[in-house]
Amino acid sequence: MQTVKMLTTKQFEQWLQEQAQIAIRYRQVQKSDILAEYYTLKEVVESAEFQAKKQELTTTRYADTQEGSTMALYRQLNWNTSVILYKLLKKEAYKEKAEVAQYLELAAQIQTPEFQQTNAFWKNPKRWFTTPESQQEKRYNELVKHADIVFFFQHTEKEIAELESYKTVWAEECETTKLSATWETGFLYPSKEFKANHSHVSEQQAYTQGRNTQVANRVWSIITKKEKTTAPAWHPTKGMIMHNFAYTSDVWHTTEAVAPKSGVLQAKVHFTGKAKHIFCLTMANAKKSLHLLPADKVVKEAIYTLVWNEKEVVNYVNNMEVSRTQNPLSGEALHLLVRSYLPENQKAGTGQLDIDWVRIYSN
Repeated sequence: MQTVKMLTTKQFEQWLQEQAQIAIRYRQVQKSDILAEYYTLKEVVESAEFQAKKQELTTTRYADTQEGSTMALYRQLNWNTSVILYKLLKKEAYKEKAEVAQYLELAAQIQTPEFQQTNAFWKNPKRWFTTPESQQEKRYNELVKHADIVFFFQHTEKEIAELESYKTVWAEECETTKLSATWETGFLYPSKEFKANHSHVSEQQAYTQGRNTQVANRVWSIITKKEKTTAPAWHPTKGMIMHNFAYTSDVWHTTEAVAPKSGVLQAKVHFTGKAKHIFCLTMANAKKSLHLLPADKVVKEAIYTLVWNEKEVVNYVNNMEVSRTQNPLSGEALHLLVRSYLPENQKAGTGQLDIDWVRIYSN
């Protein structure tokens, strides 16, 4: 079984960015003049006619050509006795001899521009490289190595279609000093009659309705700090009561269902301190959730990914799959909920959850 090496967060984020650009570049190259030229030249260069001509021009010996034979015969006749006598004596009577007549005919032929041109062509051992076809082949070979062409054929239409099937349906990019209007403090309940902004007596922090939250430098931070306060808290037998806390933090949820029936939730997060964190997709009644942060696989800084469909849920830390379970929320409308907390059975301490971005994709 092949072991998958976990990429660093920086490496994985770079890989994600590259994936986002692959489909865009593929479609650009697909419509480009350079790919059209490549296909045109490929058809020409790979044709039987082209290959036959190249074979002829690169393998035919000069001596086997008509021009080579003509020149060989001319040189042979040049040493014929009758021809030598004709050239020395210049007597017209010698022209009647067959050898002299043939010599004179060849001498006239090889002086013509047409013969000299074709003879020079076939006599040149690198004749192929003087042809327009050679230039076409040269250009084709250049295009084969062209970065856009190499990139294009490194990918398949099926792969690109799969990349294009992921559509961003919701995102929090933390680009301003406030969260988007979709977010609201407190827990998620099916009715406004329920008090959303409260804590739990089983935890050591009160929730402050956003006062422990800041958005700065493209980072959303939930800060758990040591701070005495009295705040509403849910008690399992007494209901909602006022309770004393030694720490404060924050809880947020989206007012709208932001996730499709199947898709991908992804966030880049960073943890410091002793606080624990919940980042999940949940129903309006908050009875069941799909957790982005796997309880036993949390690392201090990573891109966490939750992939779900009607049957299963898969969790990733960067590129590493860490869990695969059955989906308990198949078909439900899902909201996001994010909170930091200090369990009562844990030694308390400050902490911070930093979120660079959150993205949800349909698939």
